Amino acid sequence: MAVSQYKVINPVGPVAVSDTATVQQFPLGFKVETVKIASDSNDSGGYAKFMYARGSNVASAGQFVNVVNGSAVLLASANSSSFAPIGVAAGVLSATNAYGWVQMEGYVDYYRHTNVAGAAQIPIMYGSTAGQIGTVTAVGSRIHGIFVPNSWTSSQSASVTLYLDGAVRNIGISNNN
Repeated sequence: MAVSQYKVINPVGPVAVSDTATVQQFPLGFKVETVKIASDSNDSGGYAKFMYARGSNVASAGQFVNVVNGSAVLLASANSSSFAPIGVAAGVLSATNAYGWVQMEGYVDYYRHTNVAGAAQIPIMYGSTAGQIGTVTAVGSRIHGIFVPNSWTSSQSASVTLYLDGAVRNIGISNNN
């Protein structure tokens, strides 16, 4: 998973954002800037921002979450009325004694989804499965601030790429867009 290639550069030293702990290491809500180390000649690296959070119910890295009161809670239609920030968990945050990072901005190439294909550059909605996004308007609210540059197939269950603009939020029920 490419999330392990992101390393914190500011304001603390080289911490891997995929690391989790059972003891709190940083203040909840602490934000850091990172760079992604290129893995090969086809990878140009990248820049991203992450926030430190307490766990809740995140079973795997790459799931979408709301960050509510310092906790990463799986994005779900049940919390679609929340205006809490939305990000992607960089590690397993499955209980309240788990602490780790949530990506809030930048290029994401480790997002996990189910076996549903999607088109590039279309509006993104809450998915029918908690922790996942989709493109079907009947499922729930539209999410503003997620850009999907490339289409994906149903077989790409852990390799969808997208871009978070740093202000990802639910914008309400959407029937057509």
